[in-house]
Amino acid sequence: MRMEYCAYSFLSEDGSLCDYEIATDELASMTAVCAHHVKHIKRKDIQELVTLIYHANGSIRGKCAIQKHEVMRLHAMYEFYFVRIEHFVLPVGSLGTAYLHVLRAKTKAIIRILTKLQKEGHTINHHLLDFMNLLANTFFMMCLYENKAEGIAEQVFISKSYES
Repeated sequence: MRMEYCAYSFLSEDGSLCDYEIATDELASMTAVCAHHVKHIKRKDIQELVTLIYHANGSIRGKCAIQKHEVMRLHAMYEFYFVRIEHFVLPVGSLGTAYLHVLRAKTKAIIRILTKLQKEGHTINHHLLDFMNLLANTFFMMCLYENKAEGIAEQVFISKSYES
């Protein structure tokens, strides 16, 4: 195959590593799109998340670029956007909030791929796992923060599947 016809040289490999890299590439791209739809999340924070996600992208095939410092930086962002919530809520609100909820869900799918990679025998740095879990939670806090700043009340979700 001619090089200009090759979208990514690892697409035909077995296992889930390439799936992880494609998923994190998609997450970074979608995070960049989200910056154009949120009104109350700092653009520099979104840009920093895009960069951190790209660092996470190569952190299994190459050297792990997500270490304690990156996790602590993300934790500070989580704390900045923290909004207390008492119940499950529906993933609704402003357009920016909707994008953030999609990012949160996609991040959880990436965590599942990391779990598969561990089962396939890959060593996954605990900082990378902490980072991805905290990233999903940070996106959720950003959802709540964006809705609150827009004056949009969260809609409580009461599951019929887990009634007490």
